[in-house]
Amino acid sequence: MRIVSLSPSSTEILFAIGAGDEVVGVTYHCDYPAKALQRQRLGSWLHAQPKAIDALAPDFIITTTFRPEELRTYSGRGEVIHLEPTGLSSVLETILLLGRVTGRYQAAEQLVQTMQQEFENIRASAPVNKIKVYCEAWPSPPMHAGNWVPELIEIAGGTAVGGSHASPSSLVSVDALHNADPDLMVFHWCDQEKPFDIEQIRSRSGWSKLRALQANAYEYLPENLLNRPGPRLVDGVRQLHTIIRKHQRAK
Repeated sequence: MRIVSLSPSSTEILFAIGAGDEVVGVTYHCDYPAKALQRQRLGSWLHAQPKAIDALAPDFIITTTFRPEELRTYSGRGEVIHLEPTGLSSVLETILLLGRVTGRYQAAEQLVQTMQQEFENIRASAPVNKIKVYCEAWPSPPMHAGNWVPELIEIAGGTAVGGSHASPSSLVSVDALHNADPDLMVFHWCDQEKPFDIEQIRSRSGWSKLRALQANAYEYLPENLLNRPGPRLVDGVRQLHTIIRKHQRAK
């Protein structure tokens, strides 16, 4: 079997369930695990390279959320399987789906069970007194994280400010944030290349007056731990849990 994976999350899932040797092409964004860096690069998750994909003679082409326009009318070799998880349950369902497609359902099922157990373990050790947590997935314009992130916040012991379960990330206004008054702000920007600078946030109109920023109650997490709907969401929840406990004690 030959697979082209056009998103970092599907690449991580495929390697995690033991199908990594069958992955022949990935995007420039696919940087984990290390073996994924050895596969042929085929553009980004927004702009595919149909001719190069066809030349690899894939059996399956996996896309997710931002399906490249070039593949909407693709007629080359390989069946396009589009995944678009929203909430946490649908993330787990995509793992099982890729397990069925690759003939590794048992490994996928085991991975899902392990993730669910880890989530429950973290939930059980979360602080009783929850703090309000604002997670920002995109800086310009500011967007609070939706999809599975609000659920991850709750598992980690917080209460999500803005963002709805299984709903896309959406724009946030400073007035709405002042009204919600988060105790902690977590930034995990997609495709962030420059070092995080809190002054970028403080310089936004009205943001410097937010209680969390005045109290230096903010953190930055690598986007690949929260924004990629795959196995490493467990690592993202662990880190959220750690910083929530830290700021809960400081409150």
